[in-house]
Amino acid sequence: MDFQHIEATFGKLEHRSLSFSKGLNIIEAPNESGKSTLLAFLRVMLYGFPPRERGAMADKNRYAPWSLSPMRGTLALTCQKGDITLQRDTARANSPMGRFSAVYTGSGEAVPSLTAEDAGKQLLGVPREVYERSAFIRQSSLTVDASAELERRIAALLTTGEEHASCTDAIKSLKKQLNARKYNKSGRIPALEAEIVELTRSLDELAQLDARKQEAEAALSALGSEEDALRAALRAHDICDAQEQLAAISRAKAAAEDAARQAELTARTLRLNACPPREVVAQGRAAWDGLKGRKSEIDRAELRCEEAETALRRFDAQHAAPSLSPFYYIGLALGALSALALIACTVLQTPPLYDIVLGIAAIVGAAAAALFRVRRRKAFTAHGTLRRQLLDALNSAASAKEALLASYDSSAAALLALIPAGSLSRVTAYITDALAQYDALDALSRKADEARARYELLCAQRPATPIPDTPVVRPTRSRAALRDALSELSEQRRALQSELDQAAGLRRAVGERETLEAQLAQKREALSKAQAEYDAITLATDALQSANTALQSRFSPALSRRAGELFSRLTGGRYESVLLDRDFGAQAGETGAAVAHDAHCLSLGALDQLYLAVRLAICETVLPADDPIPLVLDDALVRFDDDRCRAALELLYEESQARQILLFTCQHREAAYLSGRNGVTFLSL
Repeated sequence: MDFQHIEATFGKLEHRSLSFSKGLNIIEAPNESGKSTLLAFLRVMLYGFPPRERGAMADKNRYAPWSLSPMRGTLALTCQKGDITLQRDTARANSPMGRFSAVYTGSGEAVPSLTAEDAGKQLLGVPREVYERSAFIRQSSLTVDASAELERRIAALLTTGEEHASCTDAIKSLKKQLNARKYNKSGRIPALEAEIVELTRSLDELAQLDARKQEAEAALSALGSEEDALRAALRAHDICDAQEQLAAISRAKAAAEDAARQAELTARTLRLNACPPREVVAQGRAAWDGLKGRKSEIDRAELRCEEAETALRRFDAQHAAPSLSPFYYIGLALGALSALALIACTVLQTPPLYDIVLGIAAIVGAAAAALFRVRRRKAFTAHGTLRRQLLDALNSAASAKEALLASYDSSAAALLALIPAGSLSRVTAYITDALAQYDALDALSRKADEARARYELLCAQRPATPIPDTPVVRPTRSRAALRDALSELSEQRRALQSELDQAAGLRRAVGERETLEAQLAQKREALSKAQAEYDAITLATDALQSANTALQSRFSPALSRRAGELFSRLTGGRYESVLLDRDFGAQAGETGAAVAHDAHCLSLGALDQLYLAVRLAICETVLPADDPIPLVLDDALVRFDDDRCRAALELLYEESQARQILLFTCQHREAAYLSGRNGVTFLSL
């Protein structure tokens, strides 16, 4: 089988392609150029990502493309099935390289039976664990550790050829069965022992709970009799109260009927006396109050008339009609005489001075007479006006008095029409007596209503249950004392019932005795069976380990012998033997030495050479020989000195005649040493 061509977008590799040839391929590249990434890519293309890896350091996360492009790759190879091209790419971000296809190169026809999970195993003939421990050598990983898959492969070569059985797996399975039955304090046997102890404890607890339950039931039965007596006493109180209530109902009924009769008798008396209705009486009282008010107004009107007459008489007595003043007559006489004298002087032709004096005297006398006459007229006018005012006031007071008297008489007639008292003097007594009778009727009606309401209330509270007619003697203990005693008994009952319920609940939690006893017997039988199985599995484990030791004694010498031959060539004959145990721990024996040295006592370079020999021996012994699979090495010779490096290259060159070898290196000495050899291809990243 040969790898032919790869194309990768994987980690730092971005659309990187590389073609390989048959024989030995030396890929030279400096550190951090992607050699280890390319090895991881080859493994993923064949086997996919390890399904159980998680976290940031899982390969699917470590080798995410630096360019953030989807992870993808192609691997073209040739094998017995033909030329095949494997392709893996990313369809979903959470499943890198999850999409897989395998086709025949050139035709594109799908290769049957190849899946993403088993492509590597189908093409290489070995599982991933065997390939990683044989022909796939990563940087600083030359050492070989134990693997169940590798053990199956080796066992198949030594026995029947079947690879489905592994002694380690079988022993692990048996130990798992042993541990499932007993491991320190865990497992089925300790669990059964603990369950048996728990069931025994539960049965003891069940017996105690049954005793507690019986005691609580007896105490509850005793409390029942005492509670019945207390309830009977309370019932007697209730009967006495009910009988008293019935008597009170009878009394209330009689009182209501008596009050109704008295009210009806009073109403009948009012009707027989033809007493006006209460509203008419109230109206009459209001009219009588108004009539009394008018009487006061009449008295005041009479007083005003008397006052007006008195004022008029006093005015007439004090103010007579005004007459002309004597000075009027004097002035008039003086004026007349002066005029006559003036005329006489004119006739007699007296001196002008006489005429002037007499003319002035005549004028003065006439003016005085006119003045006094005007004053008299004004006084007479004022006297008449004042007297008319007093007379008008007298007439107005008299008219008002007459109007009040007329209204009073009309109101009195209307009042006597409402109140049949006969006369106004009896109106007050009549109204007072009528209102007193109506108040008495109201009081009796209210009393009747209250009595009827009390009777109806008592009827509504009538006991619903039948009450015996025979009088019952009231118990000596009060109702409160009986209730307190009953409450105390109830508290005791609740406490006992709670204890009983608790015991019953615990008993239900514990389970039925028959069930527990059956479970105990079953657990004891299961314990006996599990102990017998444990003893049998122990014997089987011991026998299998003995058989495995015998198998290893057959396998180890052949593998150790071939590893010793290869190790001797790599070290130039310094070491001649290698001893391997079942876990691939190694010891190296120097030529001529009687004692072999543990591998960890060797130098790092010698240790790498030892495990390179072991790896090559495993490849020859374990891997399929009919279609040898490629050997891949990543800086496997980096700690070899020049001489041992040349010996290793010679050994690898010989091996490349039978299988393809991909040797990744960061140094130039491998290419320099093998330059010009046939079947050697030099590549670079």
